[in-house]
Amino acid sequence: MSTVIESLQETTPNLPETHYVDNRLYTDQGIFAEERERVFRRVWNFVCHESEVRTPGDFRVVNVAGFPILLARGQDGVLRAFYNICRHRAAPVVRQECGNAKAFQCFYHLWTYGLDGQLIGVTRPEGYAGTGFRKEDFPLLLVRVEVAAGLVFVCLSEETEALREYLGELLSYLEEPLAGGELEVLHYHQAVIKTNSKLWMDNNTESYHGFLHVLNRRTGSLEPGPLSRKRTLFANGHTMLGRDGLASADYEAGRRDARGDYRFPGLAHNEGLHATFFPDTMTLWRTTVLRIDRMVPLSPGRTLVEWRGLGLKSDTPEVRALRLHHHNQFWGPAGRNLPEDIMAVETQWECMQSGAMRYSIFAREEELRAQDDGNVRHFYQEWGRRMGRDPARPFDAA
Repeated sequence: MSTVIESLQETTPNLPETHYVDNRLYTDQGIFAEERERVFRRVWNFVCHESEVRTPGDFRVVNVAGFPILLARGQDGVLRAFYNICRHRAAPVVRQECGNAKAFQCFYHLWTYGLDGQLIGVTRPEGYAGTGFRKEDFPLLLVRVEVAAGLVFVCLSEETEALREYLGELLSYLEEPLAGGELEVLHYHQAVIKTNSKLWMDNNTESYHGFLHVLNRRTGSLEPGPLSRKRTLFANGHTMLGRDGLASADYEAGRRDARGDYRFPGLAHNEGLHATFFPDTMTLWRTTVLRIDRMVPLSPGRTLVEWRGLGLKSDTPEVRALRLHHHNQFWGPAGRNLPEDIMAVETQWECMQSGAMRYSIFAREEELRAQDDGNVRHFYQEWGRRMGRDPARPFDAA
């Protein structure tokens, strides 16, 4: 048996090197640590939708590349981001995930910070008399934060280009459906899944796995029409599927009522639109609902995934209920598609970590139509550029 496994490990696919990757990209601890440093700490990371921090005092705590980040809307209306770390002894300032506050007080020694991050209160300040200590010298440390079309991003590097430059041409295709009407989160859930974050991104990026889903087969979304849509590849590893035709599907066959026309601004009736932001975010419109996935790598085999469903703030209660029903039927925690996806990527990673099979294949070429692997190859080319490693031979000397 060991001879068979060794043979499998060492067999290089008879394909261009761009068309396969070494599975140790997903399982190696050194690769994981290097990704945090060279990728996630140097790009713009999506963290939430603007509707989640809309009102002065609204805050949200997130994890970015292993760092705890606090987002807060000030009384002046400005959205700021800070390291969620007290300047006194490095305890977390905020331990709730989200909420609304007038100030933030560290639980440990009760140092208090304003919504703008300034240190405004110190317990028993007389103890610092004569030491040169000044509150104004110890604000929360700022993190770069920018908003584009209602999507909130943070960046841990001062050297990275501005957000709109990083998103580039992709943003021009998405601004109308994202910002043409005021959106808000109507559904949120999260889970830690036992897989590598890139495997979840692969799953979100490629359409070839659509045959996995019972509802996809039942609703006709795998018919020639929907599969003929073209993908567009953008700089910095971003991709898009759609905007060149409709993704017509018989949703009623999948017991999903599509009679109402509650589409987002800028989208045609029954239009599907799918876009990914390198390295960790997917957006997907299907008829009445926008889904956003945020992937947070925790370890080589553990990924926190946040799922958001969005609708229009102007929705009537009846329309909101319809959107929520449509979202949860496919993508809610008890929906049909999402558990199938999770089962696929968790079992995939289990096999990869065994070391029995060295390579994964991304070799489909269909002129960038829906089930072409070109967009996945595009992701790994960007990954390789930023990591300084060949995805097919990541441990070879540069």
